Order: sequence, then structure tokens, then C-alpha cells
Amino acid sequence: MSDFGTLLPPPPAERRGIPLYYDKSEDETRQDVYERYDELVARQTALHLADESHGGYPLQPLADYVRKWLPPSPTAAVADLGCSVGRLIGDIATDHPAWDCYGIDFSYQMLRQAQDYWVKGDTVSANLLRYGYTHDTFSGKQLPNLRFALADAATLPFPDASLDVLLNTFLIDRIPDPFQAFAEWKRVLRPGGRLITVSPLNFLKREQWERYYPPVKLIDRLLRDAWQLVDLTDPLYVEEPMDKRGNAIRWRTLALVAER
Repeated sequence: MSDFGTLLPPPPAERRGIPLYYDKSEDETRQDVYERYDELVARQTALHLADESHGGYPLQPLADYVRKWLPPSPTAAVADLGCSVGRLIGDIATDHPAWDCYGIDFSYQMLRQAQDYWVKGDTVSANLLRYGYTHDTFSGKQLPNLRFALADAATLPFPDASLDVLLNTFLIDRIPDPFQAFAEWKRVLRPGGRLITVSPLNFLKREQWERYYPPVKLIDRLLRDAWQLVDLTDPLYVEEPMDKRGNAIRWRTLALVAER
């Protein structure tokens, strides 16, 4: 794959080199907790980039699951939806330099940190003292095969049948309508393309619990829409450290792989 980044069309707007395919209103930005740079970006940086403080990547079981189901292809186009500060897609782009990789998120602040670290190769910083960690600067990389962009996960900028892999973690319980998102993801995947999804299904609203839980409701929808279920792992436990003392959240996640 030679022309990295060409799957993204010209954006209607851009900010600091990050394409913006969704025009977030001031109210949407204000209500989005992930736009709080000092708080949430520091938290995500501590979780995904501060391996030295943790003695390794704390979400390694999650990364291992994703890696296990990546195709054995010399070239591929892959997108990570809800990429946060870019750890999973950054590692994929590092391990597969011939792959065309995209990180999509709805938070500009997360994308700014990801862009600076993975694409520009800047040394980024985050105040991690609140979590008991002293290491708060991280030397970045310069990955030519990785692009970041802001977009709605259910209205993607990619052309029809353009991606080989679409992955998302800790996302579908934050999307207003996962069924709509499934249809959009099927649109952008090539025939035989692979969807990798991991989520604790920790929905925010009562109506979402009623419509999308238990997990069989999501799986049935995929099957009725002619997805081929390749793997279903329930539960996949993922432990998220909260601070240096060792406090943590143990997430019971649903992990699945489906092919278009």
C-alpha cells in the first residue's frame, strides 16, 4: 500500500493538521468530557502511553486480542474508531509499516495528543502526579503510514468497501445507536473485511440497556444483517489501573470478530 492516507477525502475543515469531518457545536464540545484536556487527556495518556510507570502496557490483554485477529496480509487498510490517544492503531502501524492506518475519534483533544505523539514525533506531556506517577513526558514516533481524523463513528468519511479491518474498543456503549453504526461499518468494509469489537457494554442510558442488552441482541442484529461471526469471547477481562497504589477497575468485556 503506497499512497498512505488517500482514503480520507478533503475535509470540510481542519485544525492543527487534523481533518475535521464533523462540525461539533459549542454545546457538543462543552458536554464532551473527553474534550477536557488537563483531566481526560492526562488520564488516557497515563493509561495508554505510560508503560514505564506500569511496567508494561496495562491493557495488554486487549491489545493481544486485537493483534490475534488481524489478517496475515502484507498490505491492508485499517481504521480504529474511538482511538483515544492512538495506542492500538499506533502499535498496528508500527508493526505493519506497509499498512494504511487511520485513527478516528470524536475528541479533538485526544486526537491532538495522538497526532503529536505518533505522527509528528513530538515529546508530549501530561500531568500524572494526581495518579502518583512521576514520569510525565513521552518521546513520540513519526509513523508515515498513520493518519488521525475527527469523525462520527456512525458517519465515516471512508469510501464504500475501502477498509480491510475496522476495530473499536470501549466504544459501542457510547454510540447512541449501535445498529446504525453496524450498518455504516459494513458499508466501509470490503467483502471479507473484518470487524473487531471489544466493549464492557456499560451503557449510559436506560433506553440503551433495554434495546441493546443482553449481548445476544447485538449479535442477533449482526447475524440478521449477514455478518459472519468469527469469534465471540465473553468475558474478556481487562484491568484498568487507576493510580500508582494499585487501585483498578476490572472490566468484563464482550469481544467479537465478524466478517462482512
